[in-house]
Amino acid sequence: MARISVAEAARRLGVGERRVQQRIADGSLPAERIGQRWAIDERDLLPVQNQRDPGRPISERSAWAVIAASLVLLSAPDERRAEGASHWLSNLASSERIRARNRLRDILVRNPKAAAEVDIAQVAGELRMLLGNRANRLALRASPRDLADLRADDRLALAGLSSRDSAIAAGELVEGYIDAAGFDAVVDDYLLEQVQREDDANVILHVVPEEVAKRSPELWRDAVAMVPLVLAVDLAEHRRPREQARAADIVADMHSRVIDP
Repeated sequence: MARISVAEAARRLGVGERRVQQRIADGSLPAERIGQRWAIDERDLLPVQNQRDPGRPISERSAWAVIAASLVLLSAPDERRAEGASHWLSNLASSERIRARNRLRDILVRNPKAAAEVDIAQVAGELRMLLGNRANRLALRASPRDLADLRADDRLALAGLSSRDSAIAAGELVEGYIDAAGFDAVVDDYLLEQVQREDDANVILHVVPEEVAKRSPELWRDAVAMVPLVLAVDLAEHRRPREQARAADIVADMHSRVIDP
């Protein structure tokens, strides 16, 4: 595997560069000094990343059960959206519905109203473990001339850094959700190419599983539009300090609205 810089290691871990340098100094992250800089073998970063994200993400079905539970909780003024989410939950076993609601409550209860009181990287890791399987996240590259058209394409539900609620400038990046049935057509229409390094991407697409799109076609769009937890995990998956801090803020705001209004 390749060697990476302190800055890249910090980005992948979702911490500041000073924290990476501290781990190098205390011996918990092996590194080699080359000239005036530290170089880190990617293989040595994996155990640290695994510490941030303990366990594996819950299943696709379970992730969408949590999202549906969130949508029911937050869409009381909108009967149509609440009804669609309730329909999704009604197709699950009683034990699955209870687990979904408990998982939702757990992540909110564990994280208090003030984001400053929590470990931001830990919250981001919890989000990735809870909802990481909600969609297949792909880093892609488009011609910069096509980005405006892609951003306006109604086959996409803008999300993550492209969401106005992210409060973070997306720059020349389009991020959104699309169902699996429409993905190939969008790739062909905009000549999208998958890239290996996210830094080379200017498009992030979350491809919604076919089961979700078929069972409740509007659920994923409503979730992207209304569920702050979906936005929070979108941002957490960028693994950069600013995005992870914003994700923790969103969870803290949900706590204040739902747990301690």
